[in-house]
Amino acid sequence: AQRRLLDALEDYDAFLDEHLLWVRSSSLLRLETLLSLPEQTLWIASPSDSLEVVRTLVYQATHAPVFALLAATLTLLLWRRRRLLGTIRGLSENLGKPTTDHFRYTLAALALTLIAAAAWPLALAVTGWQLKVSVEGTTLTSAVGEALMAAAVQLYYLRAFRLSCMPGGLAAEHFRWPESNLRLLRVELDRLSWIFVPALLVTLIGYNLDPLDMVWAVGPLSFLVAAGFLAFSFYRLLHPTRGVLAGFMRSRRTFRHMHRLWYPLLVLTPLALGVLFLLGYRYAAGIWGELFLETLWFLVKLVFLAALAERWLLVTRRRLAYEAAMERRQTAAAEEQRAETGGRAVEEGSPFEGEEPEVDLVTLSDTSERLLNTAIMVYGLLRLWMIWSDVFPAMRILDQVSLWHHKVLLDGVEQILPVTLGDIGLALVFAAATVVLAKQLPAVLEIALLHYTEMPAGSRYTITTLATYAVVTTGLVLVSQTVGADWSRLQWLVAALGVGIGFGLQEIVANFISGIIILFERPIRIGDVVTVGDTDGVVTRIRSRATTIRNWDGKELLVPNKEFITGRLLNWSLSDQTTRIILSVGIAYGSNVRRAMRLLEEAARENKNVLDDPAPSVIFEAFGDNSLAMALRCFVDSADLRYPTISALNEAINDKFNAAGIVIAFPQRDLHLDTTRPLQVELRRGKEASPGAGAGDAEEG
Repeated sequence: AQRRLLDALEDYDAFLDEHLLWVRSSSLLRLETLLSLPEQTLWIASPSDSLEVVRTLVYQATHAPVFALLAATLTLLLWRRRRLLGTIRGLSENLGKPTTDHFRYTLAALALTLIAAAAWPLALAVTGWQLKVSVEGTTLTSAVGEALMAAAVQLYYLRAFRLSCMPGGLAAEHFRWPESNLRLLRVELDRLSWIFVPALLVTLIGYNLDPLDMVWAVGPLSFLVAAGFLAFSFYRLLHPTRGVLAGFMRSRRTFRHMHRLWYPLLVLTPLALGVLFLLGYRYAAGIWGELFLETLWFLVKLVFLAALAERWLLVTRRRLAYEAAMERRQTAAAEEQRAETGGRAVEEGSPFEGEEPEVDLVTLSDTSERLLNTAIMVYGLLRLWMIWSDVFPAMRILDQVSLWHHKVLLDGVEQILPVTLGDIGLALVFAAATVVLAKQLPAVLEIALLHYTEMPAGSRYTITTLATYAVVTTGLVLVSQTVGADWSRLQWLVAALGVGIGFGLQEIVANFISGIIILFERPIRIGDVVTVGDTDGVVTRIRSRATTIRNWDGKELLVPNKEFITGRLLNWSLSDQTTRIILSVGIAYGSNVRRAMRLLEEAARENKNVLDDPAPSVIFEAFGDNSLAMALRCFVDSADLRYPTISALNEAINDKFNAAGIVIAFPQRDLHLDTTRPLQVELRRGKEASPGAGAGDAEEG
């Protein structure tokens, strides 16, 4: 019997969670109720009620030591407030230089901002707490106390956000937010503190006193004031041309398109809650409004968390860059001092004093930025799921709205099941999750593989690309199954599309299949040096249709994937990065051949890029028309080192041959004169030369 009772309670609780938000909790707000608003206000704010609250506070102040502690804390916070704000501004003096800038200054500014904003919210919260727990309290004092505690939380968020946007504060100096945006934020946050919070306080008092009617018209009107002013603040803060995100949207086209969706949604949501309130769905409006405010403040916290993480990465990157610059400067100074002292080594421990350079802010690397965005997005989605999880059962009402039906086979029996409005919403969730994962998962996998494995770049690219394909395929399957897509019905459509693809899109399909074969078989990888036709370059991207090759001039060649599977491809680094360099050198006849060969081999062995195994070799190739032809053969372990090594070897060979007096030959020609007859020689001045004399006559003379 006890078990049956518990099961019945759980079923009834689930029934309430599913239906309570959709039940009207009070009657419509009527005109006669609004006309009696002055009388209701005088009755609510009667002296007897005020004296009741004051009497309870006096009793708690004389019997509970917490008020004395509150008074001391409040006095201390107000007394030290100016100094706290001065300290926050003073921390910004240490920013900018890599030797003095530390992330702990940002954490200190954040902590001091939170402390400075706590004075009046703390007073409201403690007062409300004492009114609620007092043994002398009444229904009125308990309602006022609970409302004060809830309003104190909103006031604290607003004041903390406001102080972080002050001139010289956390957002201005540490996060580098534009001053125009901060000015707008300060104005709107002050207005919310003085209008939204009092209206919310009155609403909460009315709800706590009478959850159904909320003290006639006072509670609904105060709710409308709070909702309307919140919508007005969103309109000003998020305006596409004058809001705080206007500059960000100009540089991000995708964000600008999304802004057209969620900007009116944020502005209209408080107004929609107000309409629900007027229609009598006051419990639903209160629950949705509470979750809406919690979501808003979580998004603000998420923005600050992202700014803190970016600030930490920025400080770390800047310090590492400064240390590398100082190390290079010390090395250069040591080499210069060694040259001045005639090659003597610099004494160890000698101090190096240098002017500290002013380092600009360094942008985050692409990998760190992707990791940061992915981590914040995952955390945000999980937290939003937790915030709204309590109202998910109420969404089951959407399953009662059938849109169409489809046949499914369950346990060998064909059944007809409806596709509901809830299924469409779930399909949209699956689609959004697929898009997010397809964009963010490759970055996470890339960072994880780079950190925990020694896998080359080509293998990492293959794994991330195949994972993206798997995510997209799984998402399409989930979406199609959710909306009732049946394979038995789609197979004829797929067959028809297959015929059309076979005739019209066969090249695209061939390139896509070839791209998958490339990822599995891996004849080419990211970073490979290849030759396709008459183009040499490095593979930079492997897409579903084409592969991008960047040549040595920086130009990018798009090659259809089919060419790599059906055509001929020269991959310089498929199984081994080692490549051979051949340098042909011709010396003049009469030069010391053996010495020239020793110098060539010596130049190769002195180069740090040339491998010892296989060892470099020099051969005397032939007696040329104009020179004695010799060839130097050596190996380097990467195609990237090929051209720098060739340049360095040519430079070294030229220096060694010049020092040894060996002449690098150049083409020679013999001139034979006809001596069978006398040679006529003329000497003429340039000005006296006849106009008709040609260039050949002048040269012959």
